[in-house]
Amino acid sequence: MADLAFVLARTPKYPDAGAVVASAKKLGIVLEPRDGGGEPQAFSIAAGGEFFVMLMPAPHPDAPRMPYGPTSPSIEEATQAPAHFVLTAMGIEGDERRRDLVMALLTACVIDHTDAVGAMLGHGVVFHRAPLFSKLAALGAQKGLLPPEIAIDVTAANEGGGRMSFLSHNMTRYGREDFFVTCPVEGKGAFDFLLMMVRWLYTDLEKVLRTGDTVGRTADEKIAIQRVPNPTGSGQTVIRLDL
Repeated sequence: MADLAFVLARTPKYPDAGAVVASAKKLGIVLEPRDGGGEPQAFSIAAGGEFFVMLMPAPHPDAPRMPYGPTSPSIEEATQAPAHFVLTAMGIEGDERRRDLVMALLTACVIDHTDAVGAMLGHGVVFHRAPLFSKLAALGAQKGLLPPEIAIDVTAANEGGGRMSFLSHNMTRYGREDFFVTCPVEGKGAFDFLLMMVRWLYTDLEKVLRTGDTVGRTADEKIAIQRVPNPTGSGQTVIRLDL
């Protein structure tokens, strides 16, 4: 099985292989560069598998059409990045949570030795700011779980009438439901609330939110739990919370 990631970069230049190996070691992954020095840049993973870094000396073709979220680089930074990397790992063992963590750590090793702008896992919806992605991936190495801020993507939309929404993506990859949170445009705290709910279900696999029950940011706040079709028009139903 192949796992993918993408990195946007300001310069079309491969990272130093030795530096990538050193960074991986700090994160608990032992890499061995393959001889040859050709393309793509290739590494063997001591725990099993292979890792490939392919430089594409051109802007990412989908960047102009992709959605952007609160953790994304600016549209200008993403679309004007003159190069990007396609990262591929083969043979990583484990479930999605384990493979995604390892892939994120390998991606961080490339970010740290390139002038990266943004990064995303292959199943992602948005690019995340490269320094944020690297920092959170390293935190995941310490905790053994990829932080939800980069495991789960978030997009925003205008709902009209002075309201907007935040939608999470990829929760179903980890056996959970996505969230659709609507709120006033002028309000505060909705994005943090969404992240809190995402983190809750992402980390606590026993937690169940029942339709008709309520949740809130305080003991007095009662936000009804609804289930509605995914506003993207595809996928499973989502948990709707109206602030």
